[in-house]
Amino acid sequence: MASLLCSLILLMGSLFLSSAAEAPMYSLCNRERNYTDNSTYQANLASLISSLSSSAPATGFANGTAGEVPDRVYGLAICRGDVDANKCRDCLSRVIQDAAAGCPRNKGATIFYQLCHLRYSDQYFFGSSTGMELSTIVLKNVSDVPTFNRLLGGLLNNLTIRATLSERRFAAASVDFTNFEKIYAYVQCTKDLAPDSCNDCLRNEISAIPQCCNASNGARVFGGSCDIRYGVDPFYNAAAAADPPPPPSPPVPANTSPPPAGTPAEGATGRRDDGVNQDDSLQFGLETLKLATMNFCDQNKLGEGGFGVVYKGVLADGQLIAVKRLVTNSGQGISELKNEVALVAKLQHRNLVRLMGYCLQPQEKLLVYEYLPNKSLDKFLFDPFRSKELTWEMRVKIIEGISRGLLYLHEDSRLKIIHRDLKASNILLDEGMNPKIADFGLARLFGNEQSDGNTNQIAGTYGYMAPEYVMHGQISTKSDVYSFGVLLLEIMTGRRCAGYYGRNPPADLISYIWQHWEEGNAVQLIDKDIADGFSVEEALRRIHIGLLCVQHDPLERPIMSLVVLMLNSRSSLPAISPLSSFTEVSTSVNWGPGATSKPIGMPPMP
Repeated sequence: MASLLCSLILLMGSLFLSSAAEAPMYSLCNRERNYTDNSTYQANLASLISSLSSSAPATGFANGTAGEVPDRVYGLAICRGDVDANKCRDCLSRVIQDAAAGCPRNKGATIFYQLCHLRYSDQYFFGSSTGMELSTIVLKNVSDVPTFNRLLGGLLNNLTIRATLSERRFAAASVDFTNFEKIYAYVQCTKDLAPDSCNDCLRNEISAIPQCCNASNGARVFGGSCDIRYGVDPFYNAAAAADPPPPPSPPVPANTSPPPAGTPAEGATGRRDDGVNQDDSLQFGLETLKLATMNFCDQNKLGEGGFGVVYKGVLADGQLIAVKRLVTNSGQGISELKNEVALVAKLQHRNLVRLMGYCLQPQEKLLVYEYLPNKSLDKFLFDPFRSKELTWEMRVKIIEGISRGLLYLHEDSRLKIIHRDLKASNILLDEGMNPKIADFGLARLFGNEQSDGNTNQIAGTYGYMAPEYVMHGQISTKSDVYSFGVLLLEIMTGRRCAGYYGRNPPADLISYIWQHWEEGNAVQLIDKDIADGFSVEEALRRIHIGLLCVQHDPLERPIMSLVVLMLNSRSSLPAISPLSSFTEVSTSVNWGPGATSKPIGMPPMP
């Protein structure tokens, strides 16, 4: 709502037991604009109200206009989503009487009852979630406030997602609070609101609850276009409030085997068993993930990479997740993919983003990850303001954490994963700024990965890719070591690898750093945003290690176990061989479906 005026009416629990025949719970009259008796506006208003009251009960909602400007009237009538047609009709008839008596000659009014509300105005308001004040009705206090608030937050969030995606714009449900009590709630938008507007309206009301209704065991928060109510007593018709059944599944193609008999349907947890021998706890239902991400709406988009788009989501219990919606033309069957994902999900390390599960169907492939609140390293490292938050100690912790995660993938995990796209945007940060490597295993799952050898499918990001990988398609763990070296140098210098530095001529980041190293003034490259209190010797040591990792010859690069040792000891470091120039080479490399050969190496200078 544009104006968040919380009018608090403190009442006891008996308030919500009132029937629709009693006085309205809330009314707002627009006394700034009035009409006269027997005017055209009055006639238009009467005509519109009559039309709304007769058409709304059938579907629970109606809106419309009557007359022409300047005497045009806009109005809507809505009944709660669990109310039948008869109760809707009775409630609206009462509302219409109260509007005439309570807001005489006012051109605009909004009247709320328990089961319905009416709104009309001489100003256009359809499809808008703004422009109305917010009002609340609050009940008595709850005992265990933290638990109540946590459960209520998850419940309202889930209902908001469901209502936004529902044609009814209504959702109701309950959650266990204690052994003897539940929290009941519903949310509702007027049906003229688009999904995004409904979401904005409801979340605006939810955001007001901590200020207006904290510690209350029940409240109703309402504005002109949406309505929220919760409490510990059942107040809605659970059967009528239930979501309508989903449309029937499409028929199974003739060349596809049907699912095995007895396959369970998607349960209350939103996960399902597709009859394949994987861990059931890893499988999420498609509808669950659509609800969690608001049907993959743009406002929930966290980022986009080579394998697909990542969306923020919230499960029914309030748990935050990140859902990667994969774009892949993998020829693998669904069963084979599920087995592969189940293997990748078993990779557990404190410096890897945890893969929580998946939903793999012929037309939709989704991976579910833990949600990291600080997002990715590049959001800090390359931001002129936030980079100052990356202290020396924090950068050391991030570098060492990435190295340990990569060592696990290369040498300690059962799958021996080559990442192939290690970069700053694939390093996520948790609430303690601990680094976690994201997107590991995707090349294995969807890119015909092998541990060593050649590939004509180049997957990665320019600047981080090793020369032998870019020019000849040769991949090995040393390809990742190269990417790690680039990333380490970015962290130490605060400079992007995809850029040009210096003059006569401009150089890419690695060449620029090597030039300063040979001249003995590499200390000038240390990121100026690093505050005082760090050792120049330690900073130069890490730049030295980074340069060792980006040697042109993969045989001269250290393996990750040696990198971890060098980062965590004061042992002497090997000398760095002169870096070969990495100039533009034209070669035929398959960059994916529909791609043609393109220059590989240094991009054209600006």
